[in-house]
Amino acid sequence: MTPLIDPGQQDPAATAGYRQHRRMLWQLLRVHHADTLAEARARGFGVDLARRAAAISIRGETRAWMSELLTRATVPVLSTFLASGRRWGQSGEHLMDHSEAVVQVIDHSYPLPTWTTLDPVEPTRALDEAQWSGWVCAWREAFNVAARSSAAPTNAEGDSTLRRWAPWLTSTAVILAATTIVVTATRE
Repeated sequence: MTPLIDPGQQDPAATAGYRQHRRMLWQLLRVHHADTLAEARARGFGVDLARRAAAISIRGETRAWMSELLTRATVPVLSTFLASGRRWGQSGEHLMDHSEAVVQVIDHSYPLPTWTTLDPVEPTRALDEAQWSGWVCAWREAFNVAARSSAAPTNAEGDSTLRRWAPWLTSTAVILAATTIVVTATRE
């Protein structure tokens, strides 16, 4: 497991290179998928069957690559990606239809983990349905915890907010006390 590194503390040059490399890998996966799809169509497969065959041909690489992005992108971007209703399909055949969403995840990923110590899955392990399912369950559990903790401020954040407002609250209390004293004195 890798230690967590805050996104703001990661090397900008390394981050840019990492993202560029991930974009290149994404394009290579898409080209391989398109080539396999065209080949399957040329052999007479129907559209759905050809898409499924093309997705299966790159399943291990795609799962491994996505597992890295899913552990390296920021939680808010992953929440948006997941909440937008993107479905990979049974064999990942629909992932290629959502390139802009995937690129958005790439553009918010970092070379070092920022929110989980869960390691990405290797391509050979990603082909094994049991191992892939186990990894996905572990990732989902870790992500749910991270999403909940990032949505709700921690006590330290709540305390710092209170400290920021303390001078204003104190001055408001003083003004209210002074006003109350003046109104009470005026009535007598």
